[in-house]
Amino acid sequence: MGFLRYLLKLNIKIGQKLTYLIARYEARNEIEEVIKTGKFDMRGISERFKNVIIHDEDIVNRRWDICKACPELTASNRCKQCGCFMKVKTKIATSRCPIGKWEKEYEFIKGQAVNGTHTTT
Repeated sequence: MGFLRYLLKLNIKIGQKLTYLIARYEARNEIEEVIKTGKFDMRGISERFKNVIIHDEDIVNRRWDICKACPELTASNRCKQCGCFMKVKTKIATSRCPIGKWEKEYEFIKGQAVNGTHTTT
């Protein structure tokens, strides 16, 4: 049983690292622009990046309601499965529940343009 727990923790760490790398890859252009200009302004962030970060409140509330009812949520609003702060994670379009209670929301994640945004190739 100890070995299975180790594998689960390892899998979670790998998933967290992959999530970080995906976010870093998708935000590359915005980060390069901030570095080049030295300015960070939400008005200058591309629509695609805004869609990844900011959600429709109905979606956020639906996800958060699911999390609040889940036995895996701790008193500090962290998920026991992935270790994420769920009040934040529920607001990220590219995130999903580690036990499958809710999924990624936007079609551009699947390669489709949404709200004037474009996928990268």
